Amino acid sequence: MHTKYAIALAPLALAACSGPERAPRTLVELYDLTAPDGAMEIEFERDGTFRELEADVPIETVPDHLRRVTRLAYPDAVITGAEREVQLGTWLWEIKFTSGGRAMEVVLDDEGNVLETERELLTEEAPAEVLEASRGAIPDSTLLSVEVIKSDDALSYHVKRQRGAARYKIVLAANGKVLRKVREVTAELEIPLAESR
Repeated sequence: MHTKYAIALAPLALAACSGPERAPRTLVELYDLTAPDGAMEIEFERDGTFRELEADVPIETVPDHLRRVTRLAYPDAVITGAEREVQLGTWLWEIKFTSGGRAMEVVLDDEGNVLETERELLTEEAPAEVLEASRGAIPDSTLLSVEVIKSDDALSYHVKRQRGAARYKIVLAANGKVLRKVREVTAELEIPLAESR
């Protein structure tokens, strides 16, 4: 079974333990949950520790009460996909949908609390300081997309840019300060199938 995923910031450097390096059990669990045509995304810190793991999962695996929360908050939502995520050690769900013609996502915990919303922006809707800072972070690059992220009443932005064949994600504060920037690469992940599969 092959699953494509993006590794950001570092070559594949897995959590070390005494003896051979081992991937954390969380990575294997997410691998098993990934939809057959899905992708995984893994973001590392420079020291090789995991920041965030995401896996595309079939929408029917998302608990009903979480889909209801999304539809109550966004009555015109057309659900298009879902992810199971681990952010800094916490398991979460992400529901992808369109609302008002825009791509959106909500991140929820298992109880249905909305922790974060992400909304696609038109270029002209993005703050000029965010666009300018993203240009400065990856010079001579082309803008691909901008998303506004709302979490605990704080706003941040994810800007995707491309330079040559390389794709980048720049995370910025609302004032344009660059919080982090990553280069996205495609890789192949292979783990023996569980006996039940």
